[in-house]
Amino acid sequence: MKKVFISIASIFFSVSGFSQNDSKAKTLKDDIAKNDIAIQDAKKGSNPNTWMNRGKLFWDAYGLNIQYLRQGMPATEIVLFLGKPNETVTEGEIETYVYSRIKIYFLKGVLTHWEETASVVDNPLPEAIKAYQKAKSLDEKGKLTKKIEEAYNGINRDLEAKAFNEYALKNYKGAYDDAQEKIALNNFFGKIDTAFYYYAGYFAYALSEAGENMWKESISNFDNALLYGYKETGENAGLIYTMLYNSCTALGDTLKGLSYAEKGFQQNPDDIGLIYIMINYYMNRKENQKALDYIEKAKINDSKNALLYFVEGSLHDKLGNKEKAIEAYDMAISIDPSDYGYHYNKGVVYYNSAVKLMEEADKITNNAEYEKLKSLADDEFYKAIPLMEKALELHVGDRDVMETLKSLYFRLRTKYPEMEAKYESIVEKLAL
Repeated sequence: MKKVFISIASIFFSVSGFSQNDSKAKTLKDDIAKNDIAIQDAKKGSNPNTWMNRGKLFWDAYGLNIQYLRQGMPATEIVLFLGKPNETVTEGEIETYVYSRIKIYFLKGVLTHWEETASVVDNPLPEAIKAYQKAKSLDEKGKLTKKIEEAYNGINRDLEAKAFNEYALKNYKGAYDDAQEKIALNNFFGKIDTAFYYYAGYFAYALSEAGENMWKESISNFDNALLYGYKETGENAGLIYTMLYNSCTALGDTLKGLSYAEKGFQQNPDDIGLIYIMINYYMNRKENQKALDYIEKAKINDSKNALLYFVEGSLHDKLGNKEKAIEAYDMAISIDPSDYGYHYNKGVVYYNSAVKLMEEADKITNNAEYEKLKSLADDEFYKAIPLMEKALELHVGDRDVMETLKSLYFRLRTKYPEMEAKYESIVEKLAL
């Protein structure tokens, strides 16, 4: 046991010392400067080993500060490798360990991402890639093939980790550039990185949402991902098609976007995001029944979405399906009774129903039939009142609601005497 303890301690101190020592960074800088001169020399510059050395220098420069880091590491393991931080900063749930050359971020004691504060050189991985590619082109007999392949695999993994780290830092441009480097590296070695076409599209999409117009790049990379067989599973299975639809519509090509959405829906008929795209599309085209068909599909997996029932109620109202509209609004209110719009719109259904009855009554010459329809209309107007009052309670001062109540109170004040006081009160409020 004692021997093992000494071994662990020696590793801890040697690694910790290495991580905190700026001398390694200086040595790497000096060696890179020497290599810059070597590659200009005719003899050395044509030697693949010169370029192998250059690739390793830049790769080592990249890994100096982060070689022991990986997302998901516990903070205790970081301290084992790097020693205690110079400073610990806590902001909300995020805890930051500050070292001389790097900041490491933790959420609930688990590493999420990192940020270098003193890199050896700027953006070293592209230079490492160029160097290994040059070595490959000069290695006519293929003696270095195995070493180059090992370097390719290692850098490929580093580019992936770097891309996700940049994304976590909200440096979407950096994440996108890393994804492009990874794709190019794989292409150079005759391999297709299907997943990273997807992530390149995803990073371009995030950039576009942040204000950069990279919708075309998003579409291009997503297209390549699908072309090479990318397929997501689980709840995000249809996300790529949703993002393709949104990218196309952002560029003004709704029809192309719809073709992506329809294809995605065929493959993922339960994807709620794609269903909502279809609902909105047909609503905008005023094809209300088709929109309702998709709402029925949406309700299967999103049955507690009050807004979904609200939209359903609006569509049924437009189609003249009064009872179905009321039923849908009732569901919306039962899920979220605090939204004044749900009460208001249900009240509007009764109000409009009463108006139609009055229009029918005005066409009748038989007084008894007229009075019958007028009474039915009054009943509908009366049903609207508590809904409008609830809407006003939830949205105090809404003039549309108050104007509606004013007309309702005025109309029914003779039949229902208590409406007179309500009418006078609402008139006073409207005058303020």
